[in-house]
Amino acid sequence: MKFRCQSVGEIESRSGALGGGAGLGPRRNRLYQTSTMAALLDAVYDGETTLDELLVHGNFGLGTFNALDGEMIVNDSVVHQFRADGQAGRVPGSLKTPFACVTFFQPEKEYVIDRPCDKDAFEEIVNRLVDNPNLFAAVRFTGLFEKVETRTVFCQCHPYPPMLDVVSRQPTMQLGASSGTMLGFRTPPYMQGVNVAGYHLHFLTEDGKRGGHVTDYRVRQGRLEVGIISDVEIQLPRTEQFAKANLTPENIHEAIRVAEGG
Repeated sequence: MKFRCQSVGEIESRSGALGGGAGLGPRRNRLYQTSTMAALLDAVYDGETTLDELLVHGNFGLGTFNALDGEMIVNDSVVHQFRADGQAGRVPGSLKTPFACVTFFQPEKEYVIDRPCDKDAFEEIVNRLVDNPNLFAAVRFTGLFEKVETRTVFCQCHPYPPMLDVVSRQPTMQLGASSGTMLGFRTPPYMQGVNVAGYHLHFLTEDGKRGGHVTDYRVRQGRLEVGIISDVEIQLPRTEQFAKANLTPENIHEAIRVAEGG
């Protein structure tokens, strides 16, 4: 596999485009998160944050919707919702989310991938670009894919079942050769349970009509952009559901692996 490197972050002013100082607009590459992954595993599917409120904190990211009603992708401040049939659509800002992660994305590293690259090789490129296993990273790849495997959860009804029960019945979709955008976050291992340790990525086709939570993929060629994140804010819900949730289950690593399709 061959790829070409284009330096982006090194020619940007840290105090300007990346720094977000006074009077310069939102702080770039700062992760804002609602609730935790452990809460989602324990069926805390109703949150207090609207999509309009979420977009105040970022123009790029992913998550889900109240009642676990599909998967979310946020790209350039546009929010798409993937239903269980894999169809994507734009949604009103009044909808709420129980779990989401967003940032104002500013690429600091950019690579052009010009040969086929599977999941493991792709992640290795990102790891080398970040060069720090203990920091978060925002990741976006735009281009051609040889394949993308996605899944999308069904909307749930009270009483909510645990997430592992939900994902055991979720549909999986196989997309062949396609063009689109895959984006999300790489989270350091010590944040497991707070977030998803490792890679959490969602996919949207170029026409904006299909996609979902990514479980496997193979890229063909395109542009990879990476923003390194060392500033994190987590907004915890003050709901009864969250107050009663078990956020430290013994099997959390395996549960998240299964929930994420790993």
